[in-house]
Amino acid sequence: MKVNKNTLEFNECICTSIRKSSRHISNIYKSFIKQSGLTINPNQVSILVSTSLLDCPSISEISKNLSMERTTLLRNFNVMKNLGLIEIYATSGNRQKLAKLTKEGEDVLLKIYPFWKMAQNKVKEVMGDDLEKFQKNLKKVSTL
Repeated sequence: MKVNKNTLEFNECICTSIRKSSRHISNIYKSFIKQSGLTINPNQVSILVSTSLLDCPSISEISKNLSMERTTLLRNFNVMKNLGLIEIYATSGNRQKLAKLTKEGEDVLLKIYPFWKMAQNKVKEVMGDDLEKFQKNLKKVSTL
């Protein structure tokens, strides 16, 4: 492939850089969470936390809260439901599905917390003084 100005600009793509960084950060969390001995991934932890913070949320509310596609969310919900971490309830008329953490789901969050905290501290250490500005900029982007 012939390298030109456009190709070099693609190499500095913000979207690609953020996606790569996101995968690296997820891997940091995954490696610490793995130390807990539980078979749960960072996506599922985020879903459990979001579900626990909202009052019997609908699948749509959780999807919106996490900016996650419903299909991805439902795939993860099915795994967590089979593990006994969440319960899914249908509203009258089956028009909406609501989610709730089970006792096991709450226990998983308690067990994972120290490992999540170590991952959080590791990422904070790497980001250093830029972390606060980075988080503010991410919030700006999420309003687009």
